[in-house]
Amino acid sequence: MTGFTAAFRLAFRRSRMFYLWWVIALSVTLPLTVTKYHDLVPQGQDGQVVLAQLAGNPTMRALLGPAFDLSNPGGFTFWRVGTFMAAAVGMMAALGVIRATRAEEEDGRVELVRAGAVSPAAPLAAGVLLGLVGCLAVAVVSAGLMLAATPGVGGAVATGLGLGLTGAMFVGVGAVFAQVFPSARTARVWSLGIVLGGAYLLRAFVDTPVSTPTLDAWRWAMPLDWAALSRPYASERWWVFLLPIAVTALLVACAFWLETKRDLGAGLRAPSQGPAGGSASLSGATGLAWRLLRVSIIGWALGIAISALGMGSLSAAADSAFSDQPQILDFIRKLSGGTEGLRDAFFQAMLTIMATVVTVAGIMILARLRSEETDGHSEVMLSTSTTRWTYALGMAVPAVVLPVALLVATGALMPVLQAMTDGSPAVVGDITRAALVLTPGIVLVLGLGMLLVGWLPRWYGLVWVAIGWTMFVSWVLTLWNVPDWVTKLQPWGYLPHLPSEPMRWGAFSVELVAGLALLALGLVGYRRRDIAGR
Repeated sequence: MTGFTAAFRLAFRRSRMFYLWWVIALSVTLPLTVTKYHDLVPQGQDGQVVLAQLAGNPTMRALLGPAFDLSNPGGFTFWRVGTFMAAAVGMMAALGVIRATRAEEEDGRVELVRAGAVSPAAPLAAGVLLGLVGCLAVAVVSAGLMLAATPGVGGAVATGLGLGLTGAMFVGVGAVFAQVFPSARTARVWSLGIVLGGAYLLRAFVDTPVSTPTLDAWRWAMPLDWAALSRPYASERWWVFLLPIAVTALLVACAFWLETKRDLGAGLRAPSQGPAGGSASLSGATGLAWRLLRVSIIGWALGIAISALGMGSLSAAADSAFSDQPQILDFIRKLSGGTEGLRDAFFQAMLTIMATVVTVAGIMILARLRSEETDGHSEVMLSTSTTRWTYALGMAVPAVVLPVALLVATGALMPVLQAMTDGSPAVVGDITRAALVLTPGIVLVLGLGMLLVGWLPRWYGLVWVAIGWTMFVSWVLTLWNVPDWVTKLQPWGYLPHLPSEPMRWGAFSVELVAGLALLALGLVGYRRRDIAGR
């Protein structure tokens, strides 16, 4: 393939740090979890009882996937975080291949590359190969670290293959959607929000009930279960890896075929032409923001509503599931900020997780303000009578309001089924207030994002560090006996956890004011700095 080497070197140069940080973050989580196995599982007969209860618990199956052999550190660790990590590798892969293909095409770099002696398919081949290399790196490093942390070469190799091949499938998914849609943003929404998110949600519903022949057959239709179904550290089934290999080959071949059917800079799905005249709602920055964001807003709203009801359906089993399992109960209480009541701790732990998830929606909306600038659209808008304040607020306001509304809606929907079962509607109000109290953390993170957009736009990606650190604290550090101030050193750490804790207006007010101050300071910076054009 003419020019492939040059195209690959360019893709590597542009994305090497992206993959480096992803590989490091993904590879260390499993071996770190191994080290806490004996602290979570008691020795002797008591430990076997705990493990049997965990394996048969529908709540844990929905959250973590199917369990096979939890009696050894490797098998327990893969069940505890393996499916989640496989989904995270898929996220890395889809984002990476879209970044190296459709996003580069949007910025005009692919056109420059293909102007030379380069085959038309070389940029796509380079992006796909780079994504596969990233997945291979996760597989090799994860397998090596698990081999050092656990006995058994087969289990470590199966762990690495499960993670890497799950990511490889989403290299294919990202490559296909990069050909279908003319926008990298839309390709990301479909790859991550619809395919990856939908696959994870379907997996949770299929894995929740007790195993039956029908359900076992359906599990084989869940790609995110294939890594677990290969049974790392539990008499590995190596033939299972043929499934992701076949899907990856099919998707990649489809992406190359679709690439030959479209024009450079276009997608197979052409954007709608729209009416000849714009509606009155498009006469200002607010209407434009809604027009640009409405699909994402509706998609996030539907996804969060379904997820909240799904998590709420698990609350009824929380008492019986964890009451006699002190290690797991301790983990849930740490995740919920120390909440004592079991059911309250479950709801609060889910709210803590969802607060991080919905904040991602706000970060992505705020990133639109930056991308509109680099695409040259902001320069056109600001050449009219539209002020910078109005234009920036058109994106900043929904970036804050949407995740706040989604978190409050989560708090209102999660306990609905519990209220219907117990006949106690007061729980809906209690959990809704608990969600509302966590909203200053969202404002703080998005305030940091707006500060970066206003003063250091090239460093906007740093806002993802807050999300990554929060996830690391919630899922890894809570397993360790680290000081409380370390686990609380995240946007939601010092906020009160209702209804089990008293309301602390000091922490709530300080964090809310700090977040609003960062938002205002970011708007000032956006007003003062130069606007980048194409």
